[in-house]
Amino acid sequence: MEKNQVKIDDLKRYIELYDMEKYLFDVIGSEASKRGYLTFEGFYKICMWKSARQKQKYISVKNRNEVEAVTRSAFAEQDERKRMEKLCGLSGVGIPTASAILSVIFPEKYAVIDIRCLEMLREKFGYKISKQTSLKSWVEYLNIMRNLARENAITPRKLDMALFAMHREKLMNEDYRNLYR
Repeated sequence: MEKNQVKIDDLKRYIELYDMEKYLFDVIGSEASKRGYLTFEGFYKICMWKSARQKQKYISVKNRNEVEAVTRSAFAEQDERKRMEKLCGLSGVGIPTASAILSVIFPEKYAVIDIRCLEMLREKFGYKISKQTSLKSWVEYLNIMRNLARENAITPRKLDMALFAMHREKLMNEDYRNLYR
């Protein structure tokens, strides 16, 4: 093989990685769901997909040593609040990132909490849900998302995708006025 040749297996891997969101849900989420925990690599990819701002915290030694045990415990937890609290115990992980982790692993049960989705629930659906992300507002969001998803025969994850797209359309129609007004 010449120096500049690339193996077809390498190309297939990069083609798979091109759509990171699809890769997260189809590969990382599916494998972690079967296994019952996230590896550090899977954890890191999900966290960076949700928000790269906490990168230095995500790659901490603490997380490298604890991700598997914490996610195994969190995924086995039946109480939603405790599940969220366990994930938020990882360095750099707040409620939005923890919701992304849960959504990737269990898209049929969870939705990513995001300022854009909250805004659409308020504006388009009339829900009086807080703009602030707290454990209380996450539980409220989760209940709303599960109910709306059930009523529309979709998953909570598909609903958060729709709300996100609704928000993007709204911004386009408003010539992208400030997102965080």
